[in-house]
Amino acid sequence: MTDSRIRLSNLTIIALTLSFLILLGGGNYEAINVTHKVASAPPQSLSMLQGPYGFFPIKFWIIFHPLTELLFVVALIFNWRVSIFRRRMLLFCFAGTILIRVVTMLYFAPETGVIASASFSDTVDLALTKRAQRWEQLNYLRLAGYYAIGIALLFAVNRNVDHAKK
Repeated sequence: MTDSRIRLSNLTIIALTLSFLILLGGGNYEAINVTHKVASAPPQSLSMLQGPYGFFPIKFWIIFHPLTELLFVVALIFNWRVSIFRRRMLLFCFAGTILIRVVTMLYFAPETGVIASASFSDTVDLALTKRAQRWEQLNYLRLAGYYAIGIALLFAVNRNVDHAKK
């Protein structure tokens, strides 16, 4: 195995892990500063999402999700023959990421739209609050899945490559 191949495998997995950790940071920010506030007392608590100056994180997610998925593919290509451990970890992490993205598209994105589009009111809608709090709790579970993937990627980065030819 050549040094340049090992360097490329290291570079790609580091770039992937950095991109994934940036995604995780965005998820943390939203969970701590936005999701909890939004779910606390809708529709009154929805003011932070509405209007021309409302919180609108779509640009962040549109940039970093495809970039991270592309980096998963590139890292898999460059690490496939370099390390069996990395290959397995990358496949596990990529599958987990895709699974979470599918769940996000099927549940979280539509549910966020329903909650965020409720008309603002100075009152609290108990049914909407219950729905938003379920959405919040499931969001924490989704974030925990992303944490597990991030930790697995850190283990993969930290693993030495196999120096024998495979």
